[in-house]
Amino acid sequence: MQVKLRHMVLLAALGAVAVAAQTPKNVALSVRETAGIRRFGFPVGVRVPFPNGALASAANARVVLNGAEVPAQFTGEGQWPDGSIQWLAVDLNATIGPNETQTYQLEYGSEVKSGPPPRGLSVTEEGDGIQVGAVRFSKTGAPLVLSVKYRNEDLGSAGTGFAITDAEGSLHSVKSEEPSKLEILKRGPLSVKIRYSGRLSVDTKYSVPFVITVEMPNSKSWVKVSAQVDDPGKRLREISYQTPLSFGPLPWVWDFGTERWTYGVLRNPSESVVLTETLKATGTADWQIASGPKGKEQAYETSRAASSSPMVRWGHIQDAKEVVAFGVDGNPNRPGKYQFILDGAGGASFRFTAAAPVARHQLTVYQHYVSTPVQIGAATSPAAMLSPLVATCDPMQFKLSGVPASGN
Repeated sequence: MQVKLRHMVLLAALGAVAVAAQTPKNVALSVRETAGIRRFGFPVGVRVPFPNGALASAANARVVLNGAEVPAQFTGEGQWPDGSIQWLAVDLNATIGPNETQTYQLEYGSEVKSGPPPRGLSVTEEGDGIQVGAVRFSKTGAPLVLSVKYRNEDLGSAGTGFAITDAEGSLHSVKSEEPSKLEILKRGPLSVKIRYSGRLSVDTKYSVPFVITVEMPNSKSWVKVSAQVDDPGKRLREISYQTPLSFGPLPWVWDFGTERWTYGVLRNPSESVVLTETLKATGTADWQIASGPKGKEQAYETSRAASSSPMVRWGHIQDAKEVVAFGVDGNPNRPGKYQFILDGAGGASFRFTAAAPVARHQLTVYQHYVSTPVQIGAATSPAAMLSPLVATCDPMQFKLSGVPASGN
């Protein structure tokens, strides 16, 4: 009788262990909307740390909201000595109301399997290019974007890319003096991320490191490009991004996101419009818009003289069938001068010049390709791009993993 009882106790204990092994662990993921804009299928990502041995594979994870699985993309970033995942990048698309907070559960464990991958973006490497959806990138980063073909719009033949201007006024394309390092960090289907790194030669005695990052979500037809150039000698002055566009017949309508939503028309290839604004140390800005023949633009509209304005960071340019919305970011609270330049030949340039010499130059440009007529929700897309959703994971996960929260 005692032997039988011991067997029953042992079986019960083994059963309890098996159930415990099959019970997934959870990490709470918080997603907050902070700009007061309703979002539909809006891309959001968060990095989650894991203790040594806790997560063997990115395939052993899924995301749940209100009891239902949410399509998500999981990318392992870094490994512990035993081969388990140290950081897991989680990408998903959230539908969320103005100023709303949603709490997702990241379930993980050896018995956890996510559903079939959603349809979305894929990466194809061919010859000298990398095709991601409707956009083709170069493998060198200079030029950066080779073509964009969502509908009727495309890039001009000159390509597109970042440049740096030195203290003497010389312009340098951001390209590596040696073959640049190309890394495809995320391959879709919800998010693609490509990174180029190398060294830019300013002259025979001075070169600086740079990193260029490209990001694309599957739920929005935008491309986000960012550049960071370190300049320990403080010999560089301006960072810029050039992107020639190819629209249909003129006239083209442009607008900038001023407090009055300023707009106008480019009627021939020789015309241009220039937004120049100076960001002050107080975080406010004065701006002026000039338009007319290239090089002879005249004042069109200015900020109110009595008070400073918030930064003008977005706008649109469009023909009868296509719209490109743009947003610019990358130098928060850094005094300096921004310029947005659009012309009737399809040229678009975005520039930032720091007010004083700095050791790091950075610029981020979003381009969102939209068809006409522009849907009502698309009118807020530049503001939404520049105010991404805020995603965080449970702070306890950092303590369990032994990594600082700043690593996220």
